[in-house]
Amino acid sequence: MTKKSCLSLIFLLSVSYGFSQNLQKDTSAIRQVLTGFFEVFTNPDMKHFDNNCVPNFELYDMGEIWNREMVADYVKNVQSKPKDWTRTNRFEFIKFNFRKKIAWVSYHNYAVIANSKTNTTRNIHWLESMILEKMKGRWVLVQMHSTLVP
Repeated sequence: MTKKSCLSLIFLLSVSYGFSQNLQKDTSAIRQVLTGFFEVFTNPDMKHFDNNCVPNFELYDMGEIWNREMVADYVKNVQSKPKDWTRTNRFEFIKFNFRKKIAWVSYHNYAVIANSKTNTTRNIHWLESMILEKMKGRWVLVQMHSTLVP
């Protein structure tokens, strides 16, 4: 192997390593955005929405289009009553796709909702996808689509 070939190989490996590191960092950041966003439904507070979504975020769920106002109404409604339930979320990621400052991700969303008043537990499973944009160095949710899995 010539000196020039060896230097080219080292350069390619270092670029590839740097790309891999950025991909891991972005993937981890997106996982945190999703987990943080779902705190809106686990521990209802609009700070979880505002920390993780663009103001004109849209959630397509069960034939409805949710926006910030609808999420805020949900939070206000839940906060107005005693909380007698807990929700635990689990995500199984299927695929991460990146194109410059846009990412789209597909995953399974599993929630266990336990009601302390009735001593009942519900297990819910959705197949979901989300679109994110990297703004000012951080990933934020732009749009999400949710399908209930029977």
